[in-house]
Amino acid sequence: MKKKVFVAIATVLALIVMYFVGSGFMKNTSAIINDYRVSADGKEITLNIGVASSIGYIRDVKVRQQYGGKLYLDCYSAFGGLNGGIGAKESFTFELNDDTTILAIYRNSNAYEEVLVKAEDGSWQCVK
Repeated sequence: MKKKVFVAIATVLALIVMYFVGSGFMKNTSAIINDYRVSADGKEITLNIGVASSIGYIRDVKVRQQYGGKLYLDCYSAFGGLNGGIGAKESFTFELNDDTTILAIYRNSNAYEEVLVKAEDGSWQCVK
């Protein structure tokens, strides 16, 4: 009897840990850019990223690909479950290639949405 209770408790604890830790490895599809700054030399961009939904935080943003003038970014949820904020950050800085003219964020399965575009005069503008 004690063995069955121990196994049941261990299973429940393992599921809880997997939920809180596993959430931090999921891509967040509701990430939005609240603000951005481009360095004076145009070689770096700093993004302040939040979420459009009422729950969740961003823990990390990784460059998926920077090719053909496009910078593709994947945003990952914070640890701690649906509304967990463990490891949450808002500001992320990325290097820009000379030919980068479009910045896109992951939205759903293999689909990225363009969020910033570089104008001909070299300034960056939000895509509406």
